[in-house]
Amino acid sequence: MKKFRLQTALKVRERLEKLYQKALAQEVQIYQKLLDQRQVLHESRAENGSALDNSKQHGFTMPQLQVRDRFEQRLQYLIEISDEQIQQQAQMVEVKQQELIGATQKKRVLEILQEKQEREEREIEEREEGMEADEIAQNLWRRPPVT
Repeated sequence: MKKFRLQTALKVRERLEKLYQKALAQEVQIYQKLLDQRQVLHESRAENGSALDNSKQHGFTMPQLQVRDRFEQRLQYLIEISDEQIQQQAQMVEVKQQELIGATQKKRVLEILQEKQEREEREIEEREEGMEADEIAQNLWRRPPVT
């Protein structure tokens, strides 16, 4: 009965560990997506700067300068928001990692208990087999030889 409960608990822990692994993978995926978005924003900002420099060389109007300036401000705002989201997501990834570590440790504890239980069962079985062999040997020794 104890073996069944331990095996059931171990299966539950394994399922939980898989769920935590999946949750961590999703959070890491979101984190990577945010990093990619920030990279795109930085590239857009660099392109806007080079376009502004190009416009300066070839002449530009005040409305063009204002449009580029507003675009630059909007990009800067989006980059700041993106950085905040990345920080929050990094914290979520850390939380999910800690949850996974905890689940893995709990599963490992149950695995160790199961190994200990199996080892004890083997030792009991070996003792019983040894006692049975000793009893057979004693019975053979006590019998008179058949002639």
